[in-house]
Amino acid sequence: MEKILSSLCFLLFLSGCASSQSQLFMRTIFWGSTLEISWLCFSGDKVVRNPRYGVNPLQLDNEVKENAKNVATFKRNGGKMNLKWGDGREQNINVEYKDGVLSAFDGGLCTMAKPFRIKAFQDRTYSGLAVYGNVSRSVTLFLGKDGRFAEKRLGAVSGDGNVTTGIASASSANAGTYIINGNTVIFKYGDGREWRAVSQPYDLGKEEIILGDQLFKRQ
Repeated sequence: MEKILSSLCFLLFLSGCASSQSQLFMRTIFWGSTLEISWLCFSGDKVVRNPRYGVNPLQLDNEVKENAKNVATFKRNGGKMNLKWGDGREQNINVEYKDGVLSAFDGGLCTMAKPFRIKAFQDRTYSGLAVYGNVSRSVTLFLGKDGRFAEKRLGAVSGDGNVTTGIASASSANAGTYIINGNTVIFKYGDGREWRAVSQPYDLGKEEIILGDQLFKRQ
């Protein structure tokens, strides 16, 4: 009976994916003390890893065109999922489900994403640190209730006992306006750039948020 219910729940999950409403999951995995964050957005028989164009709505045509290596056609086979990525790679990975909902994907834990229920942040400053091998990146981000933001980035590369550091001061190039739409925050920079960050609140008692692959904590 449990297997039948699990299969039925998964069919309902696929039914939701096949509709106009895509299903977004946050995937987390620890490498030592480093938390790696990524996103999986399911739509029909396709899954997009770390969408570049946000998810409200998912712009599948643009993802296929500009982000093909992270777009796959998938088929479920019990506790396995067969994936064929846009660059030709094929994978057969382990997946797990809890009550018919995806809970693990290729060794990483998955949770259904929580959308923001707000239209703007409340004049708060957040900081985040990302580490990739010998490269670290620190970002301080002010998010205003008037829809404006400003950021400062500090990057460092270390190796053989040496550390090289570079910093970008605040200017129109790293300040601008933002819009919150569900799980997508659209940043429009003063120099014309745009960043659509897949995002969600991540409150562990410290008013944390996730933007893209980085966890930001309120200062």
